[in-house]
Amino acid sequence: MFSRRVIVPFLKGAIISQMDFFPLHVYTGYSFLRSGLSLAQYVALCKKRGQTYCAISDYCSMTGFPELSQMCAKAGMTPIFGMDLPAEGFLFTIVCVDEESYLEMMAALHKQSENPLTIADIRALEHCKIILDLSSAPLMEAYSSGKETYARILRELRLPSLVLGIPYLPGRLAYLDYIRVFLQEYSYDAIAFPHVRYARREDAISLSIVEAIASDTSLLEKKLNGDQWFLDEATVSSYYLEKEIHGLSLLAAQLHFTFEKKRGSLPHYPNDLGLDSSTLLERNAREGLARLIPCFGVEYEQRLEMELNVINKMGYADYFLIVADYVHYAKTHGISVGPGRGSGAGSLVSFALGIVTVDPIQYGLLFERFLNIDRLSMPDIDVDFADTRRDEVAVYLQQKYGFDRVAHIVTMQTLGAKGSLRDIGRVYGYEERHINQLCEALGNGADSLRASYKNNPAFRSLVDSDPYFLEIVSLASKIEGLPRQAGLHAAGIVLSEKPLDQIVPVLVHPGVGLVAQYEMTHLEDQGVLKMDILGLRNLTLVDHCIDLIEANQGIHLDYASLPYEDPEGIKLIAQGKTMGLFQLESAGMNRAIATVKPTCFTDVVAIIALFRPGPMANIPSFAARKAGKERIRYLSPKMEPILSETYGIIVYQEQIMGIATALAGFTFAQADVFRRAVSKKDAAKLQGLRESFLQGCAKQGVDSFTAEKVFDLIFKFADYGFNKSHAVSYGKLTCQMAYLKAHYPIEFYCSILDGTGSEDPKFAPLTMEAKSSGYRFALPDINKANIRYLPRGNAIMLPLNAIKGIPGNLCLRIVEEREENGPYKDLFDFALRTKRFGLGLTTFVKLIDSGCFDEFGFTRARLRAGAEPALRYATMMTGDDGNSFLLEMDFPKPEIPSVEGNRMDDLLAERECLGFMVSGSPLEGKKDIIEEEGLHNLTYAQSIVGATTVAAIISKAKAIVAKSGKRMAFVTLYDGDAIIEAVCFDEVYDKNLALLQKGSFVKARLSKQRDRDGFRLLEVSPL
Repeated sequence: MFSRRVIVPFLKGAIISQMDFFPLHVYTGYSFLRSGLSLAQYVALCKKRGQTYCAISDYCSMTGFPELSQMCAKAGMTPIFGMDLPAEGFLFTIVCVDEESYLEMMAALHKQSENPLTIADIRALEHCKIILDLSSAPLMEAYSSGKETYARILRELRLPSLVLGIPYLPGRLAYLDYIRVFLQEYSYDAIAFPHVRYARREDAISLSIVEAIASDTSLLEKKLNGDQWFLDEATVSSYYLEKEIHGLSLLAAQLHFTFEKKRGSLPHYPNDLGLDSSTLLERNAREGLARLIPCFGVEYEQRLEMELNVINKMGYADYFLIVADYVHYAKTHGISVGPGRGSGAGSLVSFALGIVTVDPIQYGLLFERFLNIDRLSMPDIDVDFADTRRDEVAVYLQQKYGFDRVAHIVTMQTLGAKGSLRDIGRVYGYEERHINQLCEALGNGADSLRASYKNNPAFRSLVDSDPYFLEIVSLASKIEGLPRQAGLHAAGIVLSEKPLDQIVPVLVHPGVGLVAQYEMTHLEDQGVLKMDILGLRNLTLVDHCIDLIEANQGIHLDYASLPYEDPEGIKLIAQGKTMGLFQLESAGMNRAIATVKPTCFTDVVAIIALFRPGPMANIPSFAARKAGKERIRYLSPKMEPILSETYGIIVYQEQIMGIATALAGFTFAQADVFRRAVSKKDAAKLQGLRESFLQGCAKQGVDSFTAEKVFDLIFKFADYGFNKSHAVSYGKLTCQMAYLKAHYPIEFYCSILDGTGSEDPKFAPLTMEAKSSGYRFALPDINKANIRYLPRGNAIMLPLNAIKGIPGNLCLRIVEEREENGPYKDLFDFALRTKRFGLGLTTFVKLIDSGCFDEFGFTRARLRAGAEPALRYATMMTGDDGNSFLLEMDFPKPEIPSVEGNRMDDLLAERECLGFMVSGSPLEGKKDIIEEEGLHNLTYAQSIVGATTVAAIISKAKAIVAKSGKRMAFVTLYDGDAIIEAVCFDEVYDKNLALLQKGSFVKARLSKQRDRDGFRLLEVSPL
C-alpha cells in the first residue's frame, strides 16, 4: 500500500492524515474492447496492493457497477463508481458522489446513447464529481498556444467544481511541467490521474489485440510495452507530487454513495374496475377456475384460498395479474403459448388465470415448490411463446406500461477459450486449420485455456508439440474472459413502476427500445420486476404443422386443445419414432424409451425427468419395476401414495417434499426449505437437518430405524430429484407433438424439416424416418415448389430454399413472380422473368442440378448447357439489369445444345445441392443384391451402436503411416443419403488395396463401439 503521513489542505479545505494512492481512471473489460483488464483481475490487484478504495470509470458504461460492489464487499475495499463520457472532444470522468449524482449519471448515459453529449450536458451533472482528463485533444493542442489560451478553454467550460486529472505521460514530461506551472497560477484542483487499461507494462499487447478485434484490423507485433498499466509505488512516487496523490484520498472522502439499494418497486397492474390488486386477483382466479372446472370441490377451494393468501401476504398480486395479462394478450392474438415451465406450473392460481395449462392438483404439483413464506424470493413465472412472435409480447408490454418503464436486458458475450483462439487467429493471420486443431483438441467443455492445459491431455499434448501452438495459446490467454460485446438477453424483460432511467442505467437500442445495462442476475436487487418472455421454436413448429393440416386436409385444429394423453401418440413414442419430438430426439433418450416402454403420459414425464446424468442410473430399475420383474418396496406405508406412480423410486423434488410432510409432519413450505438444504449437502447444516427430520418423524409415530433409513434415502436422491412441475408441463407439449405426428405424419414431417437444414445432424435421421414411414421425397419443382416443405399426396416436396447456395430472397421472388404472372414455360421464360432478381449463371445451374426444371423435358446435361444461352437471351431482351425491355420485337430463342448426360453425375450434383439424393440412388442398379444379402444403408449404421454390414460406394481412401510403421487408411463411404468416414487398419487395407479406390461399389462391415466413437472398417468386398 502506498501511504505517507501528511496533513495537506485540498479540495475545499478538507484535511486528511492518511494518504493512499489508488488509480481512479480505470477501464475494465466493461469498456468493451477498450481494455485488456478484466474487472476480477483488477479488483485482485487492488486487494493485493492493500488499497482502501477500488475505482472504475469505464467508457460510456455503468455495467460493471454491480460486480464491483459485490467484489469489493468480499475484498474489504470501498468501491468508487465512475464513468468516462466524451463531450466536444474532451474526456470527462464522472464520479458518483451520492444518490442524486447516480441519477444524473444514468440520465447522461441514457442521453448519450441517442446523441453525442455536449459540454452543457456535462454542466448539468451538478451533484457529480467531474474530472477532466488533461490528455484530452483540445488541451493537448492548446498547450503550445500558451497559458492564457489553455486557461480560456478551461474557463469556457464553465464547470465550477471541475477537478483536473493529470495523466501519466512519461514520454511528454514537458507537458507535465507545463501543467504544474499552470496550476500554480490558476486555482484548479488537480489529482494524479493515470489511465489504467492493463495490469503490467508488457500487457500492452492485450490492449492492442482487443482494439484490433474491435476495428477488424490485423497485428504483427506479439510483444509490446506501454504506459497505461497499473503503476507501482516507485513509478507513482517519482512521477506525481504528494498533493496530487493526496487529492485522490481527499476526493474519495467526499463520496458517500451506496450501490446496494432497492430503487424500484413492483409495478401496479392497471384496472378500470376500481378494485385493489388482491381483490382483482381473487375475482379473476375464481372466475377462471370455474370456467376450467365448473364444479370444483373442497380440495380446489382450499388450495386456491391458501395460494391467494400467500401471494397477497408476499405482495405479489400485481405480478400474477401482469403475467396473466400478457399471456391473455398472446392467446387472443394468435400467439401460441407454452403449457408452462419451471416451478410456476405448480400454482393453481396460475392455472386458473390461464398462465399454465396443467392442473397442478391432478398431477400432484406443489405450490410451495414455487412460492412460500419461508423462502423469501421473488416469484419467477417463465412463459414460452412461439419464437417468431415473442417480440410482439414485448412490444405489447411497452405499449401498455410505457416505453420508459419496460426494457430488454443486456447480456455479456465473453471471449471464451475457443472464441479467443479464433480472434487471435484472425488478428495475426494464423492458418485456420491450426486454429481448428486447437479448438477441436479443447473439446466441448467450458474450461479456460489454462484449465484445459492442466486437465485435457489432448490439448496439452498439442500445445507442447510445437512452440507455434504455444504462442497462439499464450496470446489467446491474454484476452480470454474479457467481454467482447454486449448483446440482448434472449428472453429477459424488466418492468418498473417508475421510469427505468431513475432505477438502472439504460441505453436506447434502435428498433428495440430501452436496454437495461445490468445483467439479469443483478436487476432483481435493484427492485425491478424481471420476467422471462421466452421464445420456443417447437411452438412455432406446431403452429406450422396445424396450418399445413388445414391447408392440406381442411381440418382445423387448435393447439391449446390438442390431446396429450392420446394412446396413438404414446405408442409412437414407445416405438422410438421420436425424430422431431421435443426433448426425445437423442439416441440416448431413445435407448431409455426402449428400456422403459412407456404406456401412458406419466411414463413419458418420468423418462424426461430421469434422463439426466445421475438419475439415469435408475432407468433399468424403473423399467424392471414397471414390467413387474423387480419387486417394489416402500420403507413406510406412508410413502406408497407418494411414490407409486414412479414404482417406488424418487424421481421428483415434489416427492421428497411429500415424504417430509407425510413422515416428519413438516408443512410443505418447511419441506421445500428442507429439500433445498439437503440437496446442497452442506456438511455444517446436515446434522441439524437430520435431527429436525428425525424428531418430526418421532412425533408422527415413525420408529427411529425407519426414519433414519428414509432420511438416508432422501439424502441420496435429493440432488437427483427433478422439478415435476416442469417435467409435466414440457411433457405435455412433447405428447401433443406426438399426437400430431401419429395422426398427421406428413404434415408433421414437413413442418419439422422446415426448421432443419441439410447440414443439421437431425436432417438425415429425419429423412430416413420419413422414408421408413412410407413417404418419399419429391424434387423442388420450379412451378410447384414453395419456400417451405409441402405435402403432395404421399410425397414431401422440397422447397426452393433447400437448395444450397440459392439466396432466400431470390427463392421468394421466384415464387412471387410465378404466383403473379403464371407458371414458367421454359428456361428462357424463367431467365427473362427472374434475371432482374439477381439470377446468375451459378445459381441457375444449381436450380437445374436440383431437378427444378426436369418438367421441361430435357436432360439435366442439356438444361445446364442451355443456362448460359438463356441468360444471354434475357440480357438481350431486358438489358443488363433485367428491368427494361430494349427490343419491342420478339427476339428468337437460341437452340439448347444437345449434350450427352450421365446419370451418376446428375445424382452427385443433386446430392451436392440438396444434401441427399432424391430422384435415385447411386446403388439403384444393385437393389436386388442389397435386398438378397440384407445389407443396410449408411444412415442406419449411424443410428446404432455395434457392427453392421452396409452397401456403399467409396468416394475417398487416404492412406497414412502410423507410428507403428504400419499403413492405415481413412475411407469415406457414401450411398446417396449419408456419408461415413471409417478407419481401416493395415490387415484390411493391405488385403483390399485394389478395391479401396474412388468409385468402387462395396459391401462393408462397419463397427462403432459407442455413440461418440467413430467407425472402423472390419471387412470389405466387391458389391
